[in-house]
Order: sequence, then C-alpha cells, then structure tokens
Amino acid sequence: MPDIDQRDPEEVAAVLTRWLSTRSGAGSHAATPGAGRGLEVFDVQSPASNGFSNETILCRTRDAEGTERRLVVRVAPTRHLLFMDAEFSTQYRVMQALAGGSDVPLPGLGHYEEDPQYLGVPFFTMDHVEGLVPPDNIPYTMEGWVVEATPEQQERMWWSGIDALAAVHGTDWRKLGLDWLGMPKRGKPGIEQQMSYYRDYLDWSAKGLRVPVVEATWQWLVDHEPEERGEIVLSWGDSRIGNIIWDDFRAAAVLDWEMASLGQPEMDLGWFLYFDRQFTEPLGVPRPAGFPSHEETIEYYSQQMGRPMRDLFFYEVFSGFRFAVVMLRLSDLLLETKILPAEADMRSNNIATQLLATMLDLEPPT
Repeated sequence: MPDIDQRDPEEVAAVLTRWLSTRSGAGSHAATPGAGRGLEVFDVQSPASNGFSNETILCRTRDAEGTERRLVVRVAPTRHLLFMDAEFSTQYRVMQALAGGSDVPLPGLGHYEEDPQYLGVPFFTMDHVEGLVPPDNIPYTMEGWVVEATPEQQERMWWSGIDALAAVHGTDWRKLGLDWLGMPKRGKPGIEQQMSYYRDYLDWSAKGLRVPVVEATWQWLVDHEPEERGEIVLSWGDSRIGNIIWDDFRAAAVLDWEMASLGQPEMDLGWFLYFDRQFTEPLGVPRPAGFPSHEETIEYYSQQMGRPMRDLFFYEVFSGFRFAVVMLRLSDLLLETKILPAEADMRSNNIATQLLATMLDLEPPT
C-alpha cells in the first residue's frame, strides 16, 4: 500500500466515511450509539511533516446537521519501520489508559481499527487540538513563533512542559493496567531494559557498520551505568517540546507515545534536557532567553518528584545515544527514499553524534 501522502485524498475520504459509518459507542467524536452514521469525511490532507514512525492524515467531518469537526488519523507505516520490534497499537493503548485516569493533557481519543480492509494497515483517530507544535525542521530554536515569543511566554512554555511531564510520572500506571509496557526478558524496568533494547536496536540498524562515536558512547554508558533506586514510573519516552501541542504557551496535548515504557523519571527528564541542548549547541544558536536553566529545572523537578534527580548527565548521554541510534536507522530510510543523496554521511555524522562527541570529549564524527 502507498504512504498516505501518495494516496488519493478523495479515495481516503470515501474510505474513512464508510469506516465511520460502522463505528458507534466509543470515541470522543462518536460518543453515542450510531453517531458515526451520517458523518462525511472531507478535506483530507497530510501535515507539512509526516513522520516515519507512523503516518498522519488530517481531515474534517460533517454530520447531517452540517456541524464540522477536525479529525486526526494516525496510520501504521506502510513501508518504513523506524523502530525495532515496533508495535503500532502501543501509543493508542497508552493514551486510552491515561484518558481514563490521569492529569496528562491529551487529545480526545477515538477508535482503533485493526482491520486492513480500509487503509491496508491499522489506524486510529483523535480529535484535533487547537494550538501550535514547534517544528524540528527548521528547529524552533532558529526561527518561528517560539523564538519570536517574549521571555515571559518562553518561561511559561518551559514550565508547562515540565509540569506535563510530571503529570505523566505521577500517573498510577499499575492502577491503569500499564504493566504490559515492561520487558521482563530484558531485565529490570528502567535503564537495564532500555540499554538491552537500544544495544540490539543499534546492531539491527547498523547492519555491520561501526560508528566510532556511538560505540565509544556505548562503552561510556556501560562503564557509568547508575544503580537505580527510585520508584518505577510511566515513561513517556519521547518527552520533548516538539511533541506537545501548545495553546498560549501552555501544554494542551501530549503526543507521540510509541516509545513509552516503565522506568525512572530521570529517563524522560534527561531526554527533555538533551533535546534542549540538541537544538542549540550543535546548531550554534542560543537557548530561548526565557527558558530556565537546566539546574533550575532539575531542582524544580526534584521537588515535584519528592526526591533528588540523580545522574542526569548519564541520562542525557543515554538520550543522545538513543537518538544517534534512531538517526542511524532514519538515515537508511532517507537514503532508500532518495531524500538523501547516496554519498551522504548522515549515518555516522549527524547532530546526535556531533553533540555526543562534544559531551564526552570524543573525536568528532566524520
């Protein structure tokens, strides 16, 4: 099957209209029995940036009374698999659980469809959330509404994102039945499981290529792996500013749960802080003036969690390692689709390996 941006929008609209006519009961946009009947889907389009971990369809629905709503459809990738052993349903199941018992801001969740008769692969629906999403390309630290905001707005944005992260970590994941996120065959929840997974992910992605910065970082991680003593929490996984919809510089919806797991809060906080560095230091641009310092953030988060945040530098380095592995896999996908030229060196020389080399005083990547 083709990727979403290669499909005929009118055909997608007809398929989704037919699909919605079969749905009833669950879902914020079809909350009553038979609510899907009479709904028409139109204005189908792809967002400006459609990810590799899943595809996204943006569309509108219109009921018999003429009432229109905006809808987001997340679709399993049809050709490109970014993550090893990826399970597309993970993000839906996590959001479904959180919607029933947490303070995490989320989009209204609709239906999950497993049957391939509609789009050829599984998909699910969410309500559109009004707001803005900071871009990755060109990064929000270089141009656009985030850097154009006042320092007061930027500060509000930062702390709101941190509070959203605290809401994730404050969730009673056992009560919500999220224990299935554990990977017991890989060891204890947390860094032990994550290092096991990402070592295998690196070997799967590398296909025999040895990337010196990444291998040196791995050895540093093995040598400095901390003993985790805190309570296990729900880990968002991809905890960064660019995965939040913002309304008036406040977190309106937390997105992208495909990397969710169980672990220590330092895992997510380290990822959040690492990406703050990733979009500034290697690019040679300053942090937005209103963003609080990492030291202030760690102190604040320690108060939120009721214990000191430990070994944050380790978790930032581990975040860089994880991102470098993702970049290694992503570079292959970009080469396969000819988005990158064949001579590109992105597999070994990219913003993740460049920052890791700086963080650990390694030889710069080539």
